[in-house]
Amino acid sequence: MKEPKEVDYFKAWLLFFAVSTSLGILLGIIIGSLIAGFMGAGGANLAQMTTVNRVVGFVIGVPVSYFTFRAVIGKYLFPKIEEETPSKY
Repeated sequence: MKEPKEVDYFKAWLLFFAVSTSLGILLGIIIGSLIAGFMGAGGANLAQMTTVNRVVGFVIGVPVSYFTFRAVIGKYLFPKIEEETPSKY
């Protein structure tokens, strides 16, 4: 088993942070705008829209973070760890 270097961890974290943040912002803008539009058309006030959008933003952010983490770790760190692992056969 080959231990990844510190720079490998940093690159994976940086990629995770950039992709997760960008995707979260993009989805937050799209879904938040739709929710605020529907709630505004329904007569909700700004405080209600803000509260609902905060909760929905958190709920959206959790799976975005999880799947981004899995993708980055699976692509950039696991191959380095398994690179020199001897075969069982």
